[in-house]
Amino acid sequence: MIRYNPLEGKGVIQRVQFTIPGHPVGYLRMTQGQVKLMRIPRERVIAKSIKLWDRIKRYLDWKKYVQMSALLLKFPRKPASEYEKVCLNCMIYFENGVHSDPENVRKGIQDALFEGDKHVIGAYDYGYNKENPRTEIEIMWILTE
Repeated sequence: MIRYNPLEGKGVIQRVQFTIPGHPVGYLRMTQGQVKLMRIPRERVIAKSIKLWDRIKRYLDWKKYVQMSALLLKFPRKPASEYEKVCLNCMIYFENGVHSDPENVRKGIQDALFEGDKHVIGAYDYGYNKENPRTEIEIMWILTE
C-alpha cells in the first residue's frame, strides 16, 4: 500500500483501509444526454448507442460495487469542517496490461465514496496481479489547522 500524506505532521483524525476485489473500472464523465439514455431499457436503445449504454452501465455498476464494499465501514462522506481534508490513496492491481488509466480509477472511487470532492486529495499507484485483480484503499481524515 502506498503511503502518501501531503500534510505530514498534521493530525490524522481517522484512518480506514479496505480492499475492493475484482477488475477496477475507470471514471466516466456523463453528460445530461447520457443520464437520460440510461433511463431507456437496453432492448429499446438504438444500435449505435448500445456500446455507450453498456459502458455507462458498467461504470454505474462499479460505483455501486465500491459503495457496497465500503458500506459497513460507516465513515463520513465529506469533511466535517473547512479545516479538515480527506486523503484517498489507492493501490490498484490490474489483471493485465489492457486497463483503464489508474488516475481515472481513483477518480471513480472518489466519485463513488464522497459527496463533492473539493477537499479530497491523495495518490495512486498500480501493479499487476493476474490471479487477484483488486484495489486497496486507504482513507485518512486530516486536520489542517
